[in-house]
Amino acid sequence: VQIPDPESRFNQYPHQLSGGQRQRVMIAMALANNPDVLIADEPTTALDVTVQAQILNLIRDLQQKLGMAVILITHDLTVVRQFSDYVYVMSQGEVKEHNTTEALFRNPQHPYTRHLLASEPKGMANPTPVDSAVILEGSDVRVSFMLKHGGFLKPRLKELVAVDSLSLKLHRYETLGLVGESGSGKTTFGQALVKLLTADGGEIFFDGEPIHARTRDQMRPLRSRMQVVFQDPFSSLNPRMSVGQIIEEGLIVNRLGDNKSDRLQRVEQALVSAGLPHNILSRFPHEFSGGQRQRIAIARAIALEPEFILLDEPTSALDLSVQAQIIDLLRKLQDERGLSYLFISHDLKVVRALCHRVVVMQHGKIVEEGPVDEVLSHPRTAYTERLVKAAFEVAA
Repeated sequence: VQIPDPESRFNQYPHQLSGGQRQRVMIAMALANNPDVLIADEPTTALDVTVQAQILNLIRDLQQKLGMAVILITHDLTVVRQFSDYVYVMSQGEVKEHNTTEALFRNPQHPYTRHLLASEPKGMANPTPVDSAVILEGSDVRVSFMLKHGGFLKPRLKELVAVDSLSLKLHRYETLGLVGESGSGKTTFGQALVKLLTADGGEIFFDGEPIHARTRDQMRPLRSRMQVVFQDPFSSLNPRMSVGQIIEEGLIVNRLGDNKSDRLQRVEQALVSAGLPHNILSRFPHEFSGGQRQRIAIARAIALEPEFILLDEPTSALDLSVQAQIIDLLRKLQDERGLSYLFISHDLKVVRALCHRVVVMQHGKIVEEGPVDEVLSHPRTAYTERLVKAAFEVAA
């Protein structure tokens, strides 16, 4: 399943692998049994586009070789079109329509199917003001990890350089996309820039202030100005806390709001801004859909009125129609609040719809960067070209 350096990965634990690599291990577990029927439930959601194509081609090859049947459950219509023979469209527990793939895509009958087919990420980011100031800057940022190899009694240590002396600048009101394959170091780079990880070297500046040498306590005054929305809304929200407590927690920690009533007002305002009703404060995360949970995570971030948000794969776990809503929401919040985004993603369709500029990463290095239209329309490197082709064609 295309895991690089499998010999050294063999004795590692799940927490030492990236999200995409963990998904590949799950697929390997299923395929190892040579099943007659493989139920693949969103098998490529957490994977980058090139590996997605490889995994789906692998499943198809195994299907032909073993005579295996595959039920592919997915919200990615590009994948459905390329890899399915027959399609069932479901909504609210009912099959709304079914047909051969070609007939269904050529002539959808049900309004819900037509709505799904029209939900591909669209539009472009609004232009940024000319000469807007730099809000976040990284210069020669380096992050490495020591990996253990060999046996338990004689382990050998090997350095993995996840971020290899990288530099970038993010301007105010701008959305900068950070893209690359799973394990390319994009999440590590993003977390190092906001001091969730300690960099081994380099300099980081937030709004002109050097922050690379700051301790955790020294970073606290800046935390309300920089926020993070994580990939998985299922695990990033505390299941034991109500929605009101989840959003208010940040206000309490950062001492924002004059009193309880003022904080409550801020929480309700954040929920409304995130496209949710204000009367859900006493409900818990498990009572909401994935898209609603991601809106709660966005509300938690904007309640602190930040200037910058790190968005780490915020739409990868969501279906297409909800993805389009979240993109529109992020665009609207950026216009209303003057936000700057560092948007980490492997979904180039979403990047094209949301970002102004894009940085392409591979093996801890930047291989290409520039305006999003230019990079996606005329990629200068074979690696970027492969990413673009896999994203928009899901080809072999």
